[in-house]
Amino acid sequence: MNKRRTIYKGFNKRRKNKIIKVYIIGLGVFLSLICGYIQFKNSNIFNNIKEKIASIELNIPFTDFKKLNNSGLEIFKYEDISKEIENVKNDSSELKDNEVSEDIKIAKVKSWNIYTIQVASVEDKNEIEKIEAVLSEQKIPFSTLEIDGVNKVQTYVSFDKESIRNYLEDIRILYPDAFLAEVKMPVLSLEYTSKYSYLEKISEQLESLIDNFELESKLWISSKENINLEEYNTILTNRKDIVENIEKEVEKIDYNGANLFKTNLITYLDNIDKNIEEASKSTNEQKYNISEGIYLNNLQGYLSFIDSIQ
Repeated sequence: MNKRRTIYKGFNKRRKNKIIKVYIIGLGVFLSLICGYIQFKNSNIFNNIKEKIASIELNIPFTDFKKLNNSGLEIFKYEDISKEIENVKNDSSELKDNEVSEDIKIAKVKSWNIYTIQVASVEDKNEIEKIEAVLSEQKIPFSTLEIDGVNKVQTYVSFDKESIRNYLEDIRILYPDAFLAEVKMPVLSLEYTSKYSYLEKISEQLESLIDNFELESKLWISSKENINLEEYNTILTNRKDIVENIEKEVEKIDYNGANLFKTNLITYLDNIDKNIEEASKSTNEQKYNISEGIYLNNLQGYLSFIDSIQ
């Protein structure tokens, strides 16, 4: 027993020695590898390889990483998506260009005032018809303007206040409550970018229309009893040209935000165009009160147009 035990103990001792030797040898190999790696790392060969790897990494295009089904292994699958990337860049550039707001310009149509005599403001249409019948019989120019369901009957009109004041006492004989009214036409401002530059032309033509209205006002003041037909027809002819020019520009409006402006302006221009024909006919027949009443209707229509787009 003891011998066996001694042999067993000796066997254990020899095994321990071998393990120690293995540890020592392994440690030596490990240290050798480390020293070798350090020397290799500091060598020119390692640096050249490192530079090449870095160069390859910098030039690798976009890659797509995909997994195999159940292998648990990931592989790098290269796909050439340079075209897709280029498309994304192009789309981004276009979006950026669209997002950068252009310089917004403002086209303005000047404010202007007219003066008229208001004889009545009623809702009853039968009452309105009676008033209009009296004014027609007296050959007094008039036009009725409806605002918020209320009909305002007005007579005479001019850019000059005093010229209208001269008619006030005569009108008060028929309608004691008649009064001199100042109608202020507000500034019309149109915001636009270069894409919608036709709005600038529309504003310019509208101002030309206002100037044309003012010429007619002066004509009625200077030749009330014996109007200069040649001058009057010239004014109407020029007005027709202005209306046609505005209509051409208005037809270019092609975006939803300006539909109301476009529709109501066309309606107003159509009314002016019809009034031109009727005014010319009435003046040639020496029905001056009708022609002057049509003139008042044109000016009232402008106010209605401005009110409709606000």
